[in-house]
Amino acid sequence: MREARAAVALASALCALALLALPARAQVALDPGEGSTAGFEASDAEHEAWLFAEAGRHVRAREMADAILKKHPDSFVANLVIGYVNHYSEADFPRALYHLETALVLFEKRYGSTPGPDAPWRWHSTLLKELGNVHGTLEHYGTRLAFIARYNALYDPDMVADRAWPLMKLGRYNEARDAATHGLAIVDRPSQRAMALNALCAIEFEAGNDGASYDACRRALDDARNSGSEVSAVDLTNFAESSRSLFKLDEAERVALEATEAELSWYGNPWMELAELYTREGRFAEALTALKKIPQYRALRPPHVRDADRNETRRAIASFLLVVSRPDEAIEVTERALVLPDRRSHNSRDSAQDELVIALLDRRAKRLAAEELLEDAAAEPFYKRPLLWVQAEYQRLRAYSSGAVVTRLLRNDSRLAGIFRIGTAASAVMQPWLAGELVHVLGAGVVDETLAQARARDKRPGASAYYDAFGAESALERCDDARAVSLATRALAALPPGEQLLRARTLAVSADAALHDGRTPFAVQRYEEAFQADPGVFRRLELRVPVRIEARGGEVAERVASLLASSPRLDVGDVGLALRVEADRATGSACLVARDQSAIGCGRASAQATDDAAALAARIVRDFHAKLFAPRVDMTQTDINSLDGTNLVKDDALQTLFDRSP
Repeated sequence: MREARAAVALASALCALALLALPARAQVALDPGEGSTAGFEASDAEHEAWLFAEAGRHVRAREMADAILKKHPDSFVANLVIGYVNHYSEADFPRALYHLETALVLFEKRYGSTPGPDAPWRWHSTLLKELGNVHGTLEHYGTRLAFIARYNALYDPDMVADRAWPLMKLGRYNEARDAATHGLAIVDRPSQRAMALNALCAIEFEAGNDGASYDACRRALDDARNSGSEVSAVDLTNFAESSRSLFKLDEAERVALEATEAELSWYGNPWMELAELYTREGRFAEALTALKKIPQYRALRPPHVRDADRNETRRAIASFLLVVSRPDEAIEVTERALVLPDRRSHNSRDSAQDELVIALLDRRAKRLAAEELLEDAAAEPFYKRPLLWVQAEYQRLRAYSSGAVVTRLLRNDSRLAGIFRIGTAASAVMQPWLAGELVHVLGAGVVDETLAQARARDKRPGASAYYDAFGAESALERCDDARAVSLATRALAALPPGEQLLRARTLAVSADAALHDGRTPFAVQRYEEAFQADPGVFRRLELRVPVRIEARGGEVAERVASLLASSPRLDVGDVGLALRVEADRATGSACLVARDQSAIGCGRASAQATDDAAALAARIVRDFHAKLFAPRVDMTQTDINSLDGTNLVKDDALQTLFDRSP
């Protein structure tokens, strides 16, 4: 869930003016806006610098503040301006904190920590707010609460709902609920109500109350609509996330699409939500389209929040590249994400989840790269194969280190217990089709025990099908083939149709288990269904498909058959799917054929002028692996490069994603 911020300057100003008439126990704090306002005394140059900063003219404001400091090093206003610009324009939060703290020290040295009505106290109130904001961005939640408390002790109106988010981030859910509830009771301050409703949505999600979170997120959305104000993207994306937590994938898509046309929010990116959802559903063309729109959406946000979800974007890109069999590009993304984590101050959820999922994607991408190297080796002469085998082993060794990161992060018992609870706060960013990878990282015994604990606690309708799918993969790892088939069959009957990648994985697990259990006809049926759902699943699971090779056409056909017999994707024997090889000196094909004699997929090639029989056979085998074991997505290198925003004319926040040298 993402934190919402009120950003309508005119409404805030009108609200503040109305508060002047309130009977107050403390001074009513207005944001500095007019030089004639009492408590806002400063030089003309200082006033002008601040007004430029508030107006978004940050370069000019910074230049003026620097000039003031050269003449008056003790100017707290100039330090405030520089801190403000560093925060909102340059996203340099530590330097912003330094200048704001300097400004507070300079102010209080001159006027004290409780300035009276004759002092320029409005600057003090502004400093307390800004310091609280920066500490919140830096994930110093206790310090943010302390600044809010200082502000409330001195100035009116109190910051009430503002306390809910940092309290939630500290795990103090009851206090967070109380703060949000008190914020809702302030009927004459719409921004407090909006903040409180948004916080309740996140609080219940983080507390593990999935039904209550769904209701709270919907209430926040309905309240915005009923009030006549424009619904923000953050409210919509929060509700979409709560819909996914209850496996309402159609509703999540509809709401996320609405968010793409809603008022821009500082936090959250609906195109990223859609990209992950479409990838999960096996809708790869739509996922690619959504990924391409992420950089443009990010570029519209203020500089200080453009990188708030940088790694979330990387996760979406890496997931997509992985399932469309582009492991090298996926590795480039995951390796950067592992060393450049996001700040999570304005997003709920355990930050270690992001690192865990990225490490799991990195591990699978490297093992996928190894599988592709082994497939390449199958098309090469025997004397070229050892080098490719060594390269494949190197990738597996690299993958091992990523698996070690996953293991380290899951030593936390609470994190391990929740990781399979798909869609909840404990597993919010874990894609269902990826969760089965944990079987091969942690071991079947650990996974079985964890699944039992998670299933016992999870009362959501539809959740059992996910545990059955994960349990089937664990049973296959333990060579309990009959149980694997039983659990997979039960899962497939109950999983939502939209869970295309998880369904494909479960079909492949069921097929492999049934084959080992001696149920060949049933296994062949499952292999066919898995190919139809997601042919890339066999590569990701490192499975071999049983085939019967039928070769016709002489020497070239025989060479093709011989090369395919060494493929890591095929188990050649007397049972399984038919693999028909037809070739002559000019052209050839290798087609995997279903039971109804339709072609599941074919690899084809024509001889070039310099080709001999061996070269033509190798070309057919390469095309066979490319066509049979990857989704059909029309994707160029230009498409891949566009995902990081490098196709934009203006500077973009994703420019650090790949950081390619010219």
